[in-house]
Amino acid sequence: MDTSARRKIGIVTDEASNLSEDFALKHDIEVAKYPVWFPDEDEEIKDTKTLYQRMRELKKTAKTSAPPPLRFKKAYKRSLEKFDKVLVILLFKGWSGTFDSATQARNQMPAQEQERIEIFDTHLASVAEGLVVWKAQELINEGKGLAEILEILEEFRNSVRLFGIIEDLTWLVQGGRLRQPWATPALLLQKAGVRPAIGIVGGQIKTTGLKFSGKDRISVILKELKKVSRKGKLRIAVAHADLCEESLSRLKQGIGDLNAELLFVSQLTALVGSNTGPGTILVAYHY
Repeated sequence: MDTSARRKIGIVTDEASNLSEDFALKHDIEVAKYPVWFPDEDEEIKDTKTLYQRMRELKKTAKTSAPPPLRFKKAYKRSLEKFDKVLVILLFKGWSGTFDSATQARNQMPAQEQERIEIFDTHLASVAEGLVVWKAQELINEGKGLAEILEILEEFRNSVRLFGIIEDLTWLVQGGRLRQPWATPALLLQKAGVRPAIGIVGGQIKTTGLKFSGKDRISVILKELKKVSRKGKLRIAVAHADLCEESLSRLKQGIGDLNAELLFVSQLTALVGSNTGPGTILVAYHY
């Protein structure tokens, strides 16, 4: 490709960022996908909606692994054809081998191409990571240089918050994420309408408390957003694991009623959803 036709800065990210497909296509953002499969099957699952439908049918959790270096290498090559510099925005390196895989891929590139690739650890995951990607693209659109973008993102990532609700803790038990002696009391609390809230602690998605939700998780999420919106206007991103249209519509309407800006809604990708199961809702926001 003629170098004069290249744009200044492009983005590569991992699938855990939960970007909407439309946003990624519009801005030529390359997304490295995670291998996802059921333990007794050979074929990878390509579609997240299909993943959650099959989890319900099979009553089994799926397995994931970090994108192999080759997937990042291909993403880099595609992006380098279009952009002078490539900013690689990833989930917290302590939670997955994704950062190492992306670094290995860069190190396998010719020296002159390595110099054009910058890797950034968000210290976040899921839609919280996605908000960092969104912010980076906004800064690119404003014409800012790579050094200034990195400086802004270093501060911005600390302002992003994430919380969510799991529909059914059985998935955590099946996947070995929730074990005895804690599994039995947790499932009993769930029957009483109490579910764990989840958030980001030390770069990883973990339980952060308990919420009484009954079966109405949407009201719990909107109540939390209403509380935090008192500090200022929110910019929000949502990821969900095959939420029904009625619930999704209620959530969008409730966010609109808060005068918040809903940036994107997407299906929760498998890195989180294969563990937390169908019905999980994650919300990330910043002011």
